[in-house]
Amino acid sequence: MLAQETAPPAAPPSWRAGRGGRVLAILWCGQFLWFVVRPVVEEKADSTPGDWIFLGWATLVATWIACRLGMWRVTAGRSGVWIRRFRTVTFLPWRQVSRVDMRRDGLLEFFDGHARPTAGLYGPARLNRILGRPDAGQGAADILTIMARHPRLRPGKDPDRRLRGTPFAVWSPLALGIVALTSLIF
Repeated sequence: MLAQETAPPAAPPSWRAGRGGRVLAILWCGQFLWFVVRPVVEEKADSTPGDWIFLGWATLVATWIACRLGMWRVTAGRSGVWIRRFRTVTFLPWRQVSRVDMRRDGLLEFFDGHARPTAGLYGPARLNRILGRPDAGQGAADILTIMARHPRLRPGKDPDRRLRGTPFAVWSPLALGIVALTSLIF
């Protein structure tokens, strides 16, 4: 019934992290710098090469988590869905997507027959009910499912590169540069 009342979007729809996710990512980076980077940098005279290797690895992991919290993006186009990931932007053609569900942990799960890729990171439904907020994740899952099942409701064109986004790994050198700069300054 909803599919009959819905018109196709004029432009490719895109869902991304909101203010809450971005604030959470900033807080995550701040606590990482304070509790992990600062102690290693302050004791750099006693640091071993293994400490610096661990710090580089931990920085990459912390960058991945921060990007997963505050920089995710899902974009739907005429030919499929683009999901921003750490190393690539994954493309799922519509013929592979049977439905999209909102998981209990806040991730969108794409059902495509074999694998079940996940994307996005919304506030869990239970948390949204407690806070009295609309469930944006379930709304996105419903729209993507309707687009997967009804080809006439898909956008008329595919998104451009700017709208699809770049992989998270692009930001990793920036994080490693900040850690290196911190070690040089202090």
